[in-house]
Amino acid sequence: MIAYLQQLAFWDWLGLATALLVLEVFGTGGYLLWAGLSAVTVGTLTFLIPNLPWRWQFLLFVTLGLLTMLSWRRHQQRVR
Repeated sequence: MIAYLQQLAFWDWLGLATALLVLEVFGTGGYLLWAGLSAVTVGTLTFLIPNLPWRWQFLLFVTLGLLTMLSWRRHQQRVR
């Protein structure tokens, strides 16, 4: 498993993003949209910085995912 994680490519992140965005189509209220966009962002960064360690990739994904989901939730509360 560690060997796989050490060789994560941008394609893996784009595949995860695609899966999350397809699941969002089935109506989860916007949360998977932001996780999917976070995966796209990490995939883009992995493309631009190919030697980015997998630990940093996961840290970026989790951080971006949490920030965007919390921002979305805060925005939804203000709209109501």
